[in-house]
Amino acid sequence: MASTCKFVLVVAVVFLGLIAFVSGDAALINDVCGKTANPGSCHNCFNMYTRSSNEDVKALGRTSIDCASSQSLNLISAVGDTLVNAKNKERDAYVDCSTKLQSGDQQIAGALQSWQSASYADAGNKMLAAIQAARDCRSGLQKFNPPPSVGDGLTALVGFCDAANGVLKQIR
Repeated sequence: MASTCKFVLVVAVVFLGLIAFVSGDAALINDVCGKTANPGSCHNCFNMYTRSSNEDVKALGRTSIDCASSQSLNLISAVGDTLVNAKNKERDAYVDCSTKLQSGDQQIAGALQSWQSASYADAGNKMLAAIQAARDCRSGLQKFNPPPSVGDGLTALVGFCDAANGVLKQIR
């Protein structure tokens, strides 16, 4: 009987410790995301990557870049799919958009390299350049009423890049 009570006590302590650990990480994510210009995208990113619940601010910066990179690749693919059926000026706009998104994707890759070398301000600046590329793409496609995979994809990309920039600014 005494060993059963000790076992229950140990399990309870471990469980309470895990709750404190998880809520502490949730508190960090809430704090970090709350300091970005796009808290919703920030939270969406960290919900996509479960590893974020165990990360410090520096590692969250890497995860936020990963979110932007993943969205960028998805969007490039969606633009390519839409380009197949586009004609004339619409096709030209999608080709231009694709070029801009490729450039933005290179900026995101550069942000990761800057993060790896602890140049967090430079990484943030590269995320801003990726935001501008996505906005330029959106501007060129507006009059053609892009499908949700492109229109919503652009919104998500801008949000993730904006959130990543905000997280990167918090790394000390």
